[in-house]
Order: sequence, then C-alpha cells, then structure tokens
Amino acid sequence: MHASLRFRTFLLLPLLGLGTLGFLSCTPGVLRRTSTVGLSYRGTDIYYQDELCARMTALEIAFDNGKIVRECTFVITDEKFDAYALGIIKLMREKKPHWEVEVELKKPDNQ
Repeated sequence: MHASLRFRTFLLLPLLGLGTLGFLSCTPGVLRRTSTVGLSYRGTDIYYQDELCARMTALEIAFDNGKIVRECTFVITDEKFDAYALGIIKLMREKKPHWEVEVELKKPDNQ
C-alpha cells in the first residue's frame, strides 16, 4: 500500500469509531520496552493468559515500495485488552517478522 494511502487510512479509522495502532506508529525503542509476557499466538488468534484477546480479521498481500508484503489486522475482543496492543504487535513481529501488523482497539481513546 502506498505510504500516503496508508497514512490516510490510518487517519480515517478513528473517525469510523475504530482505533488502529500500526507498527509504523511506534518506534523500535517503544517495542523493545514492551512486554509480551502472558501473550500467545495460536492459529489466527492472540491470547492473554489463555483468554482470547484479539482475532485476526484480515490478512492481505500488497505491493509496497517495489516489493510484495503481507499485512495482517487484529481486532481486540474487549476494551480491557486495549492496553496489550503494542505487545500484540511485538509478539507478531517476533513470530512473523516480514508481516506488517495492525491492531484495532475497542476504545480508541485508551492509547
């Protein structure tokens, strides 16, 4: 996806009542300080301490900056898990380092 289109999409989602936190919105330093303790990835779902925390709702293939990339979107199942959004991004970057990861929050003003 073209960078300006990605940025516009990122801006539109909160207007639609969805908060999206993408990997591009945080620095690597933030992810280094983010914990994944308690999070696990099984199939297409993310669990926090064995409770369903987020579901993968989209897996896309895109042509971005001259190469094919995979993009996945997870949707938080309950606003109590919004605080784990960065942990989900970090976990998925560890499991699937070549994927671009986005997490839709239940309550956009939490982050």
